[in-house]
Amino acid sequence: MLKIGDFSNLAHVSIKTLHHYDEMGLLKPARIDRFSGYRYYTLQQLATLNRILALKDLGLSLDQVAQLLRDDISPAEMRGMLRLKRVELATRVDEEQARLKRVEGRLRQIEQGDSAASAEVALKPVPAQTILSAHVVAASESMLAPARQSLQALLQNHLERAQLKPASPWFALLDNLPYADTDLEITLGVGVNLRSSQRAGDWSGTPVQLRELAAVPMMASVIHAGEAIALPQTYAALYAWTQVNGYQFDGAFREFYLPETGIEAPPASQLEASLIEVQCPVARATVPLSVQSRKETSMEPTIVTKPAFKAAGLSYVGKNQHDEIGQLWGRFIPRLNEPRRINPQVSYGLCFSEVENAQEGEFEYVAAVEVADDQAIPAGMAYREVPGQKYAVFTHHGKLDTLSETYQYIYNTGIAQAGLQIHPSKFDMEVYTAEFIPNSDDSKLYIYVAIQ
Repeated sequence: MLKIGDFSNLAHVSIKTLHHYDEMGLLKPARIDRFSGYRYYTLQQLATLNRILALKDLGLSLDQVAQLLRDDISPAEMRGMLRLKRVELATRVDEEQARLKRVEGRLRQIEQGDSAASAEVALKPVPAQTILSAHVVAASESMLAPARQSLQALLQNHLERAQLKPASPWFALLDNLPYADTDLEITLGVGVNLRSSQRAGDWSGTPVQLRELAAVPMMASVIHAGEAIALPQTYAALYAWTQVNGYQFDGAFREFYLPETGIEAPPASQLEASLIEVQCPVARATVPLSVQSRKETSMEPTIVTKPAFKAAGLSYVGKNQHDEIGQLWGRFIPRLNEPRRINPQVSYGLCFSEVENAQEGEFEYVAAVEVADDQAIPAGMAYREVPGQKYAVFTHHGKLDTLSETYQYIYNTGIAQAGLQIHPSKFDMEVYTAEFIPNSDDSKLYIYVAIQ
């Protein structure tokens, strides 16, 4: 899963906009971390977001977009609507032509679906490189291209004055930050081989900077062939590769513009390169100790199908900002045996993401035990029915103070690495058995995540 910041950056949609789409019911997070309140999205949700953005670019209101999504408009109908809009946009001025490209790009993303996920990602070491770079802030996305060309002209002028030739293709350095609609930061650079008499101080007091990019032992690299409008799909493929293979990003992205005529081609032609190599340093995803067993070597989840069951217990609805779940268990444990329990050795922490009339970011957590159909529910307790479904079962080892680390591993790495997809209900539950020993490093509890 992707944190909201990563999803924002990948989709080129601001965090504020994603919050707004959530409030309107257009695109809800796949998961909200019950410990930190962080929002997480899946790569599969990019398809829905692309539909929203394409329909919005058609001039539809968000209420109209919501209705069309509920009606499950087909790709063929969307193609027809987008083509009509293309005719209208083609008659407008330059600013509207930029919008046309976005519409066409979103259409291709919708039609291609998950095909970008098959892009071939290579892992390679990259040596240290001395570079000459310059930085500017573009007012809006429409100003990115002229701003980049301005930076390249500036750098080219300094190369010529210093009698240096490029030692690498031109490239952009991109911090892994959430996407913003305005004030977009751009850093453009090019590798150089200095003569013995040249020093970094030679460029002091100028708008360019000479610096060293450190060597990267593991650089993930993927080649994008085609128009820049489809570049987010290549980034999506890179994100998917890291999740499936157990890596995490460990530095700034780099976009190398690869001209067919070599690195000494005229600068203007280089930024119009048909091939772009997207690179990013990666490191092995951290596996918390709470997921590692001293005796077992495998951290793969067990896949089980659990029949439907009924439960009774105490309910909490909120964001768990002040350890309300812990306090809930403190009230429930003395009442564990008030319901007639089917299995006295097992209790549950049921987590429902979809809660009627809940505020943004809230979920329901029920500390519960399994009960029979004819059970009379004790006063003050809630009754819940859990449908039969398939689960990926992960084991949390040790004390509860590291439980949030286990959840982060499960949703950010474990599910994707196992090749699984979360169930649309986004339901999960904690299962406490006789192996659970409070405040013990030898304790175990099981986390069941509903999957498709």
